[in-house]
Amino acid sequence: MPCFLPLPAAARIHELASRAILFGAAFALTPAALLASGTQVGFKDAFATARGNAFVATADNPSAIYYNPAGLTQLQGQALSATAYVVGFDADYTSAASGVSTSMNRHDQLLPQVYYAFAPEGRRWALGVGFYAPFGLSTDWPATSGFRTFATRNEETYVTFNPAFAWRVSDSLSLGAGLTYNRLNVDLRRGIGLMPGDEFRFKADASDVGFNLGLRWQPAEQHAFGLSYQHHTSFDVSGTATAVPYASGEPASATFPFPEVLIAGYSYRPTPQWNIEANIDWTNWTRLNTVVISKASGPVSMPFNWRSSCFYELGVTRYLNGGWLVSAGYTYSENSVPDATWNPAVPDANRQFWCAGVGYARGSVRCMLTLQHATAPTRVIQGTLSAAGETADGAYGTSIDTLSLSLDYRF
Repeated sequence: MPCFLPLPAAARIHELASRAILFGAAFALTPAALLASGTQVGFKDAFATARGNAFVATADNPSAIYYNPAGLTQLQGQALSATAYVVGFDADYTSAASGVSTSMNRHDQLLPQVYYAFAPEGRRWALGVGFYAPFGLSTDWPATSGFRTFATRNEETYVTFNPAFAWRVSDSLSLGAGLTYNRLNVDLRRGIGLMPGDEFRFKADASDVGFNLGLRWQPAEQHAFGLSYQHHTSFDVSGTATAVPYASGEPASATFPFPEVLIAGYSYRPTPQWNIEANIDWTNWTRLNTVVISKASGPVSMPFNWRSSCFYELGVTRYLNGGWLVSAGYTYSENSVPDATWNPAVPDANRQFWCAGVGYARGSVRCMLTLQHATAPTRVIQGTLSAAGETADGAYGTSIDTLSLSLDYRF
């Protein structure tokens, strides 16, 4: 039967939804910290993150809009979810030539995400909308690094607005689909190398439209399978290129492609108190080759030639008495940046993420707090040389610590 709400409740829901939209819009342009697999930000929800991001087959909260929109049919009524993801990223460089060490300027970053879902009781369909950042970059090396003609301060802000629809085809099978409106802002900087303090800067933005798809099949109470696809995007950005102090800004443009993402997973629930899941998350970074910044004074080429990479994810959740739950997970992330086109702006590496979280539900409110620590082996780079004669050869060490808090309100 249709779900009707009294006028005061409907007004309250409208108020909550409006606040969620304003929250997402206000913080959507926050640059995302570099996490893993190129510039992909794969972690979207504290519950999923605590499980090592193994969530595509479970997908039973509003963040299913991103992970697997087909999972929205498991919900009942309305749900509003907000996540604050705080990231601290550290990177250190030791020069192969001088042995001098340099640390990246650290600034902890808040990545907010908001989801709303509506699944009327007794119906086979569900709707949802989400704000999140699927990709992002924020790195800031000091001018004394020794490789400033490779990179200084670089920011890539990628924000997605994602309405989604799900349909329960049968008791065991659900399908989902969504449209994505994506906004990209880039602010890329590096030294020119003719005199101290000079800088080339490219600042531009653009929008693009894509889509995502999902499938969830649960043939038995103990077993569930999930499959999610996020379509690739391509941004024809336009803005300004500046060579400080030699020339004022001039119009410039470039095309930045972003990869499609395919996630597959299996969830095993031996009892209602346990949920164990394993996922593979594949990102097709081979789309990113050489980006050319076109401008009247001459083009500037930025070689990437990245490679595809995967997240391998494993997680477990134990539901306890009194509304409590605990989760733990592990993620192995392959790096996407080859040695041949290494740039310190994206100090990617093979990383291991260790995750743990605790959650509590009471009435219509649910919360989850998750801690995450990532380590990576020291990456040694050789054979780099900029046009100004600088080298970025040396050893790079990185680590990541995050705190994620999700609050769900169901009504």
